[in-house]
Amino acid sequence: MKVTKLLYPKDTMTAEERLQAAINLQVPDRVPSCPFIYYYAAFHAGITVHELWSEPKKYRQAIDGCYRDLGPWDVYYPVNPLRPELYTFIMPMKARWPGIDLPPDSICQLLEEEIMKAEDYEWIGELARKIPRLTYIPFFMRMISRAWDDVDEDARGYVLMLSRLVWNFANWRYDFEQMKKRGTTVLYGFLPEAAFDTFSLARGFLEFSRDLKKRPRDIARAADDLTEGYLFACRLICAIMGVKRVEVFVHRSSTDFISPQAFRELSFPSLKALVEKLVAAGINPILHCDGNWDMNLEALRELPAGNCVVQFDGPTDIFLAKEIIGDRMCIMGDVPADLLALGSPTEVDEYCHRLIEEVGRGGGYIMGAGCEIPPNARSENVKAMIESVVKYSYYHERRETGPPAGVAAASRKPYGEKNGPFAREAGCS
Repeated sequence: MKVTKLLYPKDTMTAEERLQAAINLQVPDRVPSCPFIYYYAAFHAGITVHELWSEPKKYRQAIDGCYRDLGPWDVYYPVNPLRPELYTFIMPMKARWPGIDLPPDSICQLLEEEIMKAEDYEWIGELARKIPRLTYIPFFMRMISRAWDDVDEDARGYVLMLSRLVWNFANWRYDFEQMKKRGTTVLYGFLPEAAFDTFSLARGFLEFSRDLKKRPRDIARAADDLTEGYLFACRLICAIMGVKRVEVFVHRSSTDFISPQAFRELSFPSLKALVEKLVAAGINPILHCDGNWDMNLEALRELPAGNCVVQFDGPTDIFLAKEIIGDRMCIMGDVPADLLALGSPTEVDEYCHRLIEEVGRGGGYIMGAGCEIPPNARSENVKAMIESVVKYSYYHERRETGPPAGVAAASRKPYGEKNGPFAREAGCS
């Protein structure tokens, strides 16, 4: 379904045109807004988190309520697995779920337990030699069977998971079409975890830390071996969902977890290969980069220019990111969780205004939260963030000031240096 509706009176582009222009580092009519709303929707609607994930109708009503009360916004950020096992299909970890083994108003808790074995690195290589394009499914089926007692790594398990995936994708496709009818576009059609980070989650933090010392080559080789399988899954599911964008979670490649050298040697090669293959296939990658990426920003310059989005949360200096990669990649974020939960609407408005003026200079910026809108966010603060793009970001009304993106390295501030009166502590998203 083609989106043709304009969201605001002064708009001259549809939401899809605006988003794609930002991704391509062009100057849209204004900055697009993309709030990552999931748990917050339950608290805004007065339902439990258990109801949010287990009842599609209530999920839609909760998102509709946010859209009506706080929006409209340009880009729908879909994260709503309808079964716990489907969450493991993306992030391979054992988990406790609200309404099952947690109180119904809790947030999902991921457990740092080993479900991937050291010998699985070699098994992945064997899979890649036999079925290089189909490695994604058997790998995740093995992880799911170890995380959930009711799913076996056999034909019955495959049939069970396939039926649940089809049901989930059918619901997603319906949600996508409903959002498009309003004039809102969809951020992505699929959301895998990057291969290196997948291993970190599936091995558990302690075991993976040992792997970094004892078997680093095995990690890098297995991540490379999964690339073709990841690519095939992304292309297939994007075609099914009708959205040619993929969000790639990179949860544990920041310097909060590994050194810049380990990132360069073990994580980045497979991530770069996947991104390049996605771009070659006509799919825009969106990198969800949690943690501090200040010392990894130069590496990101090697990714295809004008095709990628990188989403930062609070720990990364988003203004430094604009200087280093703003001429190469679209930047998304990073209104901090603590500001949305504890700040005032005026403080949110001022920070968003600064983001628009500095990170949004010359295009290539998407307004969003630092990761996810926190469950305890104040509604007036979320509304202030969404409304800021209409108040401040129409490019024909703005005076572009300051140095352009990609200024010389000699003029950059040292990594981690805070920036003026808007300086903040590391975010808590």
